[in-house]
Formats: sequence, structure tokens, C-alpha cells
Amino acid sequence: MLRSIRTHRYARLPGSTRPAQYCWSVNARTSTGRGSGQGSGRNATDAAAPGGPPGATSPAPPLEDPTPLTARERFDELSSPLRDRLEEPISRVTTMTRRTMELFPVRVWRYFLAQNGFILSSGMSYQALFGIFAAIYVVFAVFGIWLTANDETLDAFVGLLNTYAPGLIGPQGIITDEDIDAIASSSSSALGITGGVALLGLAWTAIGWVTYTRIGVRSTFGLPKDERSYLLLKARDLLAGLSFGIVLIVAAALSVATTGFMQWLMSLIGLDPSSSWTAFFVQVGAVIVVFVIDTVALAVLFRFLSGAAMPWRRMVVGSLLGSAALSVMQLLGGFLITFASSNPLLATFAVFIALLFWFRMTSIVILVAASWIAVEASDANESLRELTPEQLEAERRAIEAQAAVTVARVRLREAEADAASANWLGGFRARRAVARAQLDLDEAQAAAERVRRPKRTLDV
Repeated sequence: MLRSIRTHRYARLPGSTRPAQYCWSVNARTSTGRGSGQGSGRNATDAAAPGGPPGATSPAPPLEDPTPLTARERFDELSSPLRDRLEEPISRVTTMTRRTMELFPVRVWRYFLAQNGFILSSGMSYQALFGIFAAIYVVFAVFGIWLTANDETLDAFVGLLNTYAPGLIGPQGIITDEDIDAIASSSSSALGITGGVALLGLAWTAIGWVTYTRIGVRSTFGLPKDERSYLLLKARDLLAGLSFGIVLIVAAALSVATTGFMQWLMSLIGLDPSSSWTAFFVQVGAVIVVFVIDTVALAVLFRFLSGAAMPWRRMVVGSLLGSAALSVMQLLGGFLITFASSNPLLATFAVFIALLFWFRMTSIVILVAASWIAVEASDANESLRELTPEQLEAERRAIEAQAAVTVARVRLREAEADAASANWLGGFRARRAVARAQLDLDEAQAAAERVRRPKRTLDV
């Protein structure tokens, strides 16, 4: 009753406003049955707004201002329509990107990048630039008399060398025909003591490219450092280099025989041996010979030199694709060399720059082919490591010992944390726990040192 009187008196004060709690009570009172005609006129007067017409209700008090939005909330509110509009296109692009990344060639290229392929190819090309000159000198010093005795064989051999190193030998090349004749004529002096020592030094330089290529391929395969004897590895590299040189000489002889056979076959058909068709078929035969040589060389490199444990069928696709890429590069060798030496600032060293660029591209192709083989083997869950059962057992023990060291370190760290947070009463026990954990760690490290593999030999 007193509350209604206070509300009534407050409502009649001129120029006053009704508090929110009283306004609610009056509005609620007028909305009941008494306010709809059952109450007195005094109640209706209570519900009237000050200074307003009879029967009018008092306006609701103004609401308090909402909490202002932060910059992040305003940005989200404004960008929400744009996000809704771009959600579907972004989803399509994401799906397309994921499918593209799952493609096998893309995975091969990403694996090549992950294995530092460009850095490895740079080292290989640098060694190849210096090794090619030593290799040519060794080949012509050893086989120069036989090669220069037959002009057709010599021309075919020089043509093959220019296929693998465009612009190397020729009137405009680094090595001229007169230089070849001089090396071949001095081959008899190479059999002396001084000549033999010089020949060995050049052979050592020549196999440097083979060595770095072997290391690059092993790194691409993810193989550990080769633990075989240093002399054995160098002997294998020398054997591989000599084998490649012999294959080139045999290929030159086959090229001469193929050219003669094609000319004889064209004459039987009735075509002029000097016609364009004869030249076309001779060129096709030369490309096939180079393709076979590249395929065999890559297969030997991947299987024999690298020491990888893989079946021959595993390297077929990678070797064929690498050989095909090298063949295309050799067909486009003139264009690539012209492109590499187009900078006028490098005109003085154009041939060297072009050769370095050529060897860089060749090294990239070799390592990409090796990456193809590595990804194929990984998909087939095949290991490229060649290990004996004893080596596998030693590795298993080493892994277990290293795991024990890790566990001991974790226990020591936990014991030290407990000791740091212990009170004076439990401090003695915590320090004893730290001492025991440290002793266990020392024993685990000693055990891991005992089962560690023997010291590795130098791999260069």
C-alpha cells in the first residue's frame, strides 16, 4: 500500500520522470484486471504519463548502450559475407591443390627438392667441368693411335663427345682438331715414368665427377655414408669411368657401322646415299645408340656405383625416363648452349659457361631420375639399403640403447623437478632420487656407446 502511494505521489510531481522499477510496477498494475475497468479512476490516473492525455502509458526507459565491438569483431562481421561467398571456390582450389600434390611426378619433384637436389647437382656440374678435360686427355692418350688411324671412327667419337658436351671439340670449340692430333701423337710418351705419373693424376681428376655423382645419388636415395674402404670406392669409380669411356669408343664404332649399313640399305632401296632420307635414318640410328648408352650408364650408376639394394626392375622406369630426358637435351643442345652464352658480359667465357650450364642440367636430370626410383621404392615399401642380418641386428641394438638413454634423461629431468619443488623434509630423498637417475643415465650412455657402430671410413 505504501509503495502504491509513493508511486502515485511521484507520478504527480511536475517535470519529474518515473524510475524504472516504479514504471514496471505501474505498467504491471494497469495490465491486470483492475486496470481494465475493475479498478478505480485513481489507478488509471496512476498509469497516465505525466502531462499526457488520460489513459496514455508512460514510455519505457531508454536501454543502456551495448558493449562496443572490438576491431576483430567488427572485421569478422564485415568480412563474413565475403567469406561465405569465397568458401566454395577456396574449397575447390584446396581440393585441386591436394590432388595435384598427390600426383607421382609432383611428389618426385618435391622429394628432389627435399633432398637438396639443386645443391648436389651444383657440386656434380662443377666436378664435371674439370673432369671432362682430363677424361678426354686420358682417352686420347691411351687410344689415340687407334682412333686417329681411322678418320670415320674418330669423327664418330668426336661427334659422341660433342653430344654429351656440346661445343667441346671442333674448330670453334675449346679443344681443336690440332689439339687432338697432338695428344694422340704423344701417346707413346705417356708410357714413360713421367707420362705415367701425369696420366694417373689426370685419371684421378677424371674420376672426381664419378665420385661426386655417386655421393649425390646416395644422398638422393637417403642412404647413409658409405662405410666401404676408401681405396675400394675409388677403384670402383675408376672402373666405372673407364667402362664409360670404352662404351663411348664402342658406340663410335657402332655408329660408323650403322652409318655404313644405312647407306647400303638405302642404296638397295634405290635412294641416294646422300639424300635427306638417308641422313634422317642415320640420325635416328645415332639417337637410338645414345639412348641405349644413357640408359645403361644410369642403370649402372643407380645399382652398381651407389651400392643401393634394389631389383633391376625397380630402376627400369627411372633409367628410361632419365635417358629420354638426356636424349632430348642432346637433340636441343645447340639451342641450350646458345641460350646459356647469350649474355654479352660472358662472351669471353661463353664456352665454359655453356658447358657449366649443360653439366648442371645433366646433373639435375640424373638426380631427378634417382628421385623417381626412390619414391617408387618408398611406395612399394622397399628399402634401398643393402644390409646383412648382422648389420640389422646391430642397428636394432643401437636403436634400443638410444631409447634407453632417452628414458633415463626423462627420469633425471623429472627427479630434478621434484627435488626443486621438495620441502626441507623431503629434500634428502629427492636428492637421492636425482643421484640414482644420474647413475642410470650414465650407465645407459655407456651401454649405447658399446653397441654403437664402428667408426666410419672416409667417403669422398
